[in-house]
Amino acid sequence: MTFRSRAGVVPVAALLVVSLLPRAVAAQNAESAQLTSGPMTVQRVGNGAFIAPDFKITDFNGKACGLVGAYGGWLAEQTFLIGAGGYWLTDTSHERDMWYFGLVTGVYLYQDRPVGVGFKALIGGGEATFGQQYTYLEPRRGGVATPVTVTNLYHTGMFVFEPEADVVVHLSEHMKLTGGVGYRITGDPYYGYYGYYGYGDNRLHGVTGSIALQIGGGF
Repeated sequence: MTFRSRAGVVPVAALLVVSLLPRAVAAQNAESAQLTSGPMTVQRVGNGAFIAPDFKITDFNGKACGLVGAYGGWLAEQTFLIGAGGYWLTDTSHERDMWYFGLVTGVYLYQDRPVGVGFKALIGGGEATFGQQYTYLEPRRGGVATPVTVTNLYHTGMFVFEPEADVVVHLSEHMKLTGGVGYRITGDPYYGYYGYYGYGDNRLHGVTGSIALQIGGGF
């Protein structure tokens, strides 16, 4: 193609672009109106830190007890959670006590909807104290045995793995209410150390029900 033929093509191309420009602008305006006023909305995907005071009801040594604590951390792309959390038994006594903390990781879905779902898990450790009752027969004079009940106290360290499934209600941009159900799995760090199975592990397992208020950005 010669210079003259190229020079002739330029005005034609320019005329074509000018004629199509109004249609392109109109199409772009219509698309923008649909994104802002239609059922579909475009939201910014952000990152941010948050804190969540948390209250749990759990089974501890065969009894329903309360746990108070909090978790928090960094939420990336409104989906992936990395942080930490800790919990303490509320109704403690000399026969009953527990605390644990650890790393918290999780995934949240449907953050652009009024109600979303999530899954998180705590991996860490702590300590627990619990009592175990024993009854034995104490011989008396005259050959009559009397039953006697005593309570032995055990104090142990423990590993904790606590997965939990959550429902997330979006109250506002920076405040979410969550409710979840989980299960606390524990392990004795001295398992087999003294030549026998660690004591009390099954008494420290338990179902958990929780309610928390997430406060912060990045949702």
